[in-house]
Amino acid sequence: MNLCNLGELQMENKEKKQMLTTELTKEKSGGSAGMIQDMSINGIKLHLAQNGTGGPVIFWGMYPHQQNEVEYLWESLLELVPEQNFLLVAFQVENWNRDFSPWEASAVFGKEGFAGQGLKTLRWLTEECVPHIDRTFGVKDREHWLMGYSLAGLFALWAAYESDVFSGIVCCSGSLWFPDWDHYVRDHVIQSKCSVYLSLGGKEEKTKNKVMAAVGDRTRAQERLLQEDSMVESVVLEWNAGGHFADAGKRLAKGVKWMFGVKSGL
Repeated sequence: MNLCNLGELQMENKEKKQMLTTELTKEKSGGSAGMIQDMSINGIKLHLAQNGTGGPVIFWGMYPHQQNEVEYLWESLLELVPEQNFLLVAFQVENWNRDFSPWEASAVFGKEGFAGQGLKTLRWLTEECVPHIDRTFGVKDREHWLMGYSLAGLFALWAAYESDVFSGIVCCSGSLWFPDWDHYVRDHVIQSKCSVYLSLGGKEEKTKNKVMAAVGDRTRAQERLLQEDSMVESVVLEWNAGGHFADAGKRLAKGVKWMFGVKSGL
């Protein structure tokens, strides 16, 4: 490739980056919001949308095969925090049990076990995804939050123990029943200053599955441990009506709303 062609390619990449940034930064006007843009990094799909301009970058580990999940969360966010500025970065793993489990574990329900590839996902997130988003959209100096629901909620909380990238963690209906999680958190501390939002449905601990029924006591104990952790600036455990599958998008949005509240008061 000659220098002329290289210059043209660099200009083309710059123009594409500017076009994508413009699409994702559509200003609010009369209740309208940014459009959702799809892209991928090393084979993992991303869905991005900017509300307003500036604000934190909210990374969300989402379920791989749920239709309209991004749109539903986006609507929930605009319902609860329409005035806030933020960039939503949803990442869609290929295999839920494999990609969000922090270590291997036998099946707890059904026949599918947990392959424990969470560390691979975390490395992709912190070493590839976050740097790429920072470079592409110029958001390195913004706060970076991580949120998830169910097993992805466990992953988000675990990420705070394993990395120092995120200053806000939203763990909704987190799978804190996960085998040996109680031992893990007793031997580890959060790696950087952050605030943590925990939530659980009131009916979740009333399941007949003995392993999963521990989620209530595990989540209460988790709150106490985080209250004692010097790296945690603020923590809350909020109880919601219903079971595990009730209004996941709204529960996540409630966590984001709480996070905006404590961050503005810190």
